[in-house]
Amino acid sequence: MKSNLDIPYYLELQRRMQDIFRYVSCHERNFGTYSIILESLLVDSCSFFDSLCQTFIRERVRSGNIFKREDEIKDFEDKVSGDEDFNFGHYRTLLEGEYLLSSREVTLNVYEDAFVNPLHSLPDKQSRYDITPFKEWAVVPVIESPWWSSFTSLKHDRITNFRQATLKNVIFSLSAVFIVLTLSKQTEFKTAVVPLEVYDLFFPQYWKFSGRSSIATFMWS
Repeated sequence: MKSNLDIPYYLELQRRMQDIFRYVSCHERNFGTYSIILESLLVDSCSFFDSLCQTFIRERVRSGNIFKREDEIKDFEDKVSGDEDFNFGHYRTLLEGEYLLSSREVTLNVYEDAFVNPLHSLPDKQSRYDITPFKEWAVVPVIESPWWSSFTSLKHDRITNFRQATLKNVIFSLSAVFIVLTLSKQTEFKTAVVPLEVYDLFFPQYWKFSGRSSIATFMWS
């Protein structure tokens, strides 16, 4: 059974990010900014990413789908059943192999020099600032995504490592959540069932914009 809480969870994280942008402008010059508030959001964002990937992989397999590289995961069936958990390396193996996430870009709509209002702009006609949160997944030998590496450091010692909770890491972690959310809710996104609010931070650049079903919805192909 698919979860109905994925989008509400994401929207709550997005609202917290937007609140931070009231005080720290979304610009590369501020990407190194860190704070306890950013730390809290980074930990929650990455924790949700973890849960979202676990659920998405299990739901996909239980629906009868096969991942191209699932035979590379030790005890794959135990992880699907929930007896064991998948980890970030497993997400990379399965999701990169299936969806080539390393190439998937999103437009950061709230970027200071290229602000996009979803109500007034079309995703294919805008000044853009694009980010690629999974680009390290294409690198050989394997290197870990900086935003996830910061998250694991914070889990071990939040007080000592809180300076790793930078604005950039939070933005990239949320964009990673957004991408996996669009995969797990692909039908809803492509048929314009999701609320317009879900696009306040990001537009997907890996789908083709195909119009609106109403003034407040986007459709993709």
